[in-house]
This record gives sequence, structure tokens and C-alpha cells, in this order.
Amino acid sequence: MAKTENYTHYVCDRCGADAYLAANSAAANDWRDVERFDQYGSKATRLLCKSCTDAYKQLAAQQDAAFQAFMAAKEQR
Repeated sequence: MAKTENYTHYVCDRCGADAYLAANSAAANDWRDVERFDQYGSKATRLLCKSCTDAYKQLAAQQDAAFQAFMAAKEQR
């Protein structure tokens, strides 16, 4: 029986997808740790699979645009 070592168990914090992947496998590069700061400045770090990372990137792009619009708006004092 062959023995393979140095595998990591990945579990997506959003959808629950999981995989056992060797550290040097190409599929391991599909998993991402994303960080987000909430309105109070608290940082959350989550592990996402490729599908959820793609969805998160779309959400982050929308939030980036909203932030840029917020910063561009001039308030009267």
C-alpha cells in the first residue's frame, strides 16, 4: 500500500465544499483566504473555494464602487 503525506483538508466557510489536496497541487491554488473589515473595524478572515471566491470578487467589486461613490460625494457642512 502506498503512503502519501502532506495533504491539507480544505473546507469552504461559505458553501461547505471540501477537498483533501497536496500542498503542491494546482487545485490548492484555487482556495483563498479572504479578509474583510466590518463597519466597526473588526477583521474577519474566511476560506473560500474557487466558486465562492469568484462570487466574492463580484461582491467586492460592487462594494469598491459604492465606496468610491461615497468618497466622491461632497456633503454640505
